[in-house]
Amino acid sequence: MNRRSVSTMCNVLAMLAIFIGLGNEMAQASPRGEDMWIELEIRGWAPTLSASVQSSETSTIGDEVDLESTLGVNTRQNFLWPKATLHFADRHRLSVSYLKMQYAGDKTVTQEFTFGGTTFTVGEAIHSEIDFKELVAEYRYDFLKFSRLAASANLQVRYLDIDAEVGGATLGTAKEDFQVPIPTVGVGIRVWPVEWLKVSGDFNIFKLGISAYEAELIDSQAAVTFSPWDWVGMSVGYRYYRVLLQDTDSGDRADWFQKGPYLGVTARF
Repeated sequence: MNRRSVSTMCNVLAMLAIFIGLGNEMAQASPRGEDMWIELEIRGWAPTLSASVQSSETSTIGDEVDLESTLGVNTRQNFLWPKATLHFADRHRLSVSYLKMQYAGDKTVTQEFTFGGTTFTVGEAIHSEIDFKELVAEYRYDFLKFSRLAASANLQVRYLDIDAEVGGATLGTAKEDFQVPIPTVGVGIRVWPVEWLKVSGDFNIFKLGISAYEAELIDSQAAVTFSPWDWVGMSVGYRYYRVLLQDTDSGDRADWFQKGPYLGVTARF
């Protein structure tokens, strides 16, 4: 082997050693923000809404009422969505979030319908309001955790509070409300292509069917988070959210479907 070949081989080995060293250093570096104990996040969510409610009273069977076409509700609104997370151990997290949504609309009735025991006739001017509140407490465990990849399982308890009112000048106001705790189970994944960029996704589901009650909830989210420093992150994401509640005895029913993008800012401590 001549001197030139030896020199070339040495250069190749040196470059290979450098790349291996850099790779090991990158593998050992923690993604930004993962070692912080507390996260406080505020999101701005801009969903579209497709929803209907049905409310019966004693022997008066209610009609299924579409919020937009029947009640004239503006189904495009923006909402603030705060969340707090505590990293109390290496693979364990607790979080709580709260989302309050309010919708309203005015319309002249074009097709007779019954809601909450009251029949609204054609030509009646009505005003409708819908309040939807969701409080979520979550425990999350990372069952797989590598330097740039983590997979988790979570258990959530959600408390939903839904209030709907429809009122007319001559017929008064009819009301319906749902308050229900819903447990969900889910899985999530987090990937860091580089230490300052995270791609994440979550899927949570609940389904119940018993003799007098049916409930279903699906909540799926995906986001990309940019963290210029450990103590701050900025996210862009998308949420798919579906809730179905039905009392088969009374005929009361709520079908709620939202989807849309969100932006978030996170402070870490």
